[in-house]
Amino acid sequence: MSVKNKRLALVIGIILLVFPGLRQVWAHGIGTPVKINVASDPYLLSIWTDPDPLRVDETHVTVAVMEPETQAPIVTGVKVTVQLTAVADESLSFTAVASADNSANRLLYAAIFENLPTDGRWRGLVSVDGPTGAAQGVPFEVEVLPPAPFNWLWPGIGGLVVLMLVWWVHSWRRQAPSQPSKR
Repeated sequence: MSVKNKRLALVIGIILLVFPGLRQVWAHGIGTPVKINVASDPYLLSIWTDPDPLRVDETHVTVAVMEPETQAPIVTGVKVTVQLTAVADESLSFTAVASADNSANRLLYAAIFENLPTDGRWRGLVSVDGPTGAAQGVPFEVEVLPPAPFNWLWPGIGGLVVLMLVWWVHSWRRQAPSQPSKR
């Protein structure tokens, strides 16, 4: 195998190893700031939403819970609840418990809302309850858009990777020295 083909194989291998992890990071990043360092006794809260723009089929709310004096993150012993209510129809209200397991950053709590029934303006409320007490809910409003059209980027990249692998295998076979037949 030539040096060029070895390098190509290495690049393809790295892409295949990293590719699944990239989607996780992009899908569950911190996101767009909504409220930053808001006092909600006995805590300090920051709220982000992701993706930008929010879609009915994918809405994430990420919350940082901090100690007000030191701004140190509080990562255990608190329950973070996020409620989203449609402004146009308050009977459409959904609640999710935010968890560090849903966040790419384990110092933050993320709530995932999938398949909200309608787009439009949504009112959010973040509540925190922990050993030092229950915080006053922090309200916010967000705009949620209809589902995004199908994204052809990932199937296109996948197809390109498959084509590169086929080309590499084909060129490797052509360059392999032929064995003389023994009679």
